[in-house]
Amino acid sequence: MQRQERKHHLCIEYFGQVTIMKHDFVNSVSEKLSLPPEAIGEIALTELRGKRSVHIENHRGILEYSDDLIKISVKRGAISVIGGNLRIVCMNRKCVEIRGSIRALELE
Repeated sequence: MQRQERKHHLCIEYFGQVTIMKHDFVNSVSEKLSLPPEAIGEIALTELRGKRSVHIENHRGILEYSDDLIKISVKRGAISVIGGNLRIVCMNRKCVEIRGSIRALELE
């Protein structure tokens, strides 16, 4: 039984190392190619298009959804879109587009 626990522990350490290596690799590639980190998919890219539309790339899902507040999860927190008549018009695994009367964006 101890042998199985030890094996499981080694797997956790291995996956932790892979995560660290991936983060270092992304930063290295980003610097070498002179690309921003959001182009590689590590950081959320938020584009506000006037007062009617906001486009968020590299999101991690919806945390809260109502007519006057939509909160989107991103890697390092959340982005809250505050306004009126808000609706999600397009969403896939990588990006989400919100339209309505936008009064404010909050970064948490």
